[in-house]
Amino acid sequence: MQRWTHLMVTSALVASVASPVYAGSLLRFNSGTVNPGMEAQAVALVQDQSVSDYIVQFSNKITAKDRAALKARFEVFGYLPDDALVVRGSFADLNSFRQTHPGVYAVIKYHAQYKISSDIMPVSVFNKDQSQSVLIQLFKAADAKSVVSALKKMKAELQVVNGKSIVALVSRAQIYNIANLTGVEHVQSTPVITTMDFPLDQQMNMTTKGAGDYSDITGNETGTQVMKFDTAWNLGLTGRGQTVSMADTGLDSGDINQIASDFSGAVKSGYAFGLWSRTWEDPMGHGTHVAGSIMSRGTASGGRLKGGAYDAMMVAEGMWSKMLNGLGVPSKLADLFDKANNDGARVHSNSWGAVKNFGAYDGMAVQVDEWMSNNPDMLVIFAAGNSGVDMNKDGRIDGGSIGTPGTAKNVLTVGASKNRTKTGGIQVPVSKLRAAAEVWSAEPIFSSMMSDREDGIAMFSSRGPTLDGRVKPEIVAPGTNILSNRSHIKDASPLWGAYNDDYAWSGGTSMATPLTAGAVAIARQMLVEKWGVQNPSAAVMKAMIMHSADDMYPGQFGEVGAAKGQEILTRRPNSDEGYGRVNMDNMVQMMKNTFVVDDRDGLATNQTEEYAFKLAGSGKLYANLVWTDAAGSANASKALVNDLDLVLTGPNGAVSMNDHINNAEMIEMTLPAGDYKLTVKGANVPAGKNGGRQPYALVFSVK
Repeated sequence: MQRWTHLMVTSALVASVASPVYAGSLLRFNSGTVNPGMEAQAVALVQDQSVSDYIVQFSNKITAKDRAALKARFEVFGYLPDDALVVRGSFADLNSFRQTHPGVYAVIKYHAQYKISSDIMPVSVFNKDQSQSVLIQLFKAADAKSVVSALKKMKAELQVVNGKSIVALVSRAQIYNIANLTGVEHVQSTPVITTMDFPLDQQMNMTTKGAGDYSDITGNETGTQVMKFDTAWNLGLTGRGQTVSMADTGLDSGDINQIASDFSGAVKSGYAFGLWSRTWEDPMGHGTHVAGSIMSRGTASGGRLKGGAYDAMMVAEGMWSKMLNGLGVPSKLADLFDKANNDGARVHSNSWGAVKNFGAYDGMAVQVDEWMSNNPDMLVIFAAGNSGVDMNKDGRIDGGSIGTPGTAKNVLTVGASKNRTKTGGIQVPVSKLRAAAEVWSAEPIFSSMMSDREDGIAMFSSRGPTLDGRVKPEIVAPGTNILSNRSHIKDASPLWGAYNDDYAWSGGTSMATPLTAGAVAIARQMLVEKWGVQNPSAAVMKAMIMHSADDMYPGQFGEVGAAKGQEILTRRPNSDEGYGRVNMDNMVQMMKNTFVVDDRDGLATNQTEEYAFKLAGSGKLYANLVWTDAAGSANASKALVNDLDLVLTGPNGAVSMNDHINNAEMIEMTLPAGDYKLTVKGANVPAGKNGGRQPYALVFSVK
């Protein structure tokens, strides 16, 4: 365990003797809730020695001993709520195990109907002969051989087989049979992936593109001034020694030795992932703009237009496919993360995602969470999406529009706040946009501008929560009228308009995400250089960004009430802004009064860790608990697996957050003088590591 502090703190590890029943006897699937104890088993099944996938549910919290006992005899896969594990074996053997382990409540077959995503329409006599592209997720890569063989017998057209992922064109009539195969964990529609830049209305005349000679540059154009990067830069916190990876449409020429001057000497490596692509060049333009916001040196502009972490290094991953004329995202997302991780990147920026099945914790989100759980030192960042609309016309953006993989638990998901600039890009009221009459027709949104108020959220920015109620996005950053680098590949898009040959305007959560990635790189540099943390975890980097954010409540329209279009109705965290807008000045100030824990050992069920502090007078406490959770199941109605609680105990008693949905908790309140302790408790850790423990990060300040 590593600790760094500017406060007087003590800690103690305690094992609780109490172990109350946590969940009951229900299995909670997206397809419905099931009581496995009520499921009748055929007499013949009791003697069945054929191997298949089953669900073993315990009558109480799953312990490390329970899991070890199962693993000694069977293959054990993921967790299902409540208190269940997916196990491969014969029913006869599992039933025998149950009889010798009284803690087992039930054993049932993992039925096909539990595995089919709700985004696949029910099969009927009218559509059963239609073909559908599906993404099939397997329990393990070794299952691919038998599943592929079965798919061929079903006349499926295999498109991609990569690790635990299969993309195939299948008859809708066969979907149930596919889900019924041993080895298949989840079946969903194949996600359609797009970049997360807000599309420019081609019928709208641009008001101005800027002078092009830098005479009109004020410092606001890149978005870094709103985020107060200057404070960090003045202390030498510029991303030095950090490596950030970006998976996008590519980066400029795709040649380290012949790249735009703003990236000269800044690219460590580059990889081509686009279908049939041999280079990581950027013929579209989006990726170059994104990369510029992360770590452009600003050479072409004389240092006026540079990225948030302008001394960081880049691992560029180009996913543009000329054949598809779009992104060719690998079905096995680990391919992206592994390359970057092996090249030293510890921050991974992704300004892309799906624009349907909003809020779903699907197979792609599971993949990201699984990779991060196995590689806890890289923080993966995703754009929330640009699907924010006001369809009920109440003057507030509707909830529930986050796209996958931004729905993953462990990633930092980024929404778009407003930049503050009056030149370049889209400088007209929302009412002038072609889509406004349909999706933003109510005031005060209708008359608002795109980059007039930094205390506002972009109307297009996707809002949460996820379908299981988790807070998303966790953070927002400027994403309107952002000036950054332009690809020099012939015919590359100028996005929202060219400033000159080297820079262009754009907007979207695509633009907010790389600015946040630059902030994370600086947070990591600060942890290493100022706090002595040599290998910060993704959890502590995420906690630092959340902790230092500015709560934007009530937003750009003030406290006018929901009926009049108040933008943010509650204090953070909420699913409009998450924990707030990134603020690098706050980040720097944390070095004066903040305690940071990066506990790599973690806690098992009912274990606690205590952190004591004393207030001589009244003060404000702000504490953030974050952990990189084990991957959940795309079939479950709740994504959270390992559950930690944050408890504050003081002179007036205890305050416990007891959030059993998110893998983050916070306490923010004003306290009187006295002795206090913050306690992190392992409420339920069914899929822990290192003896059943869940590592975590805790960041708290007392002012």
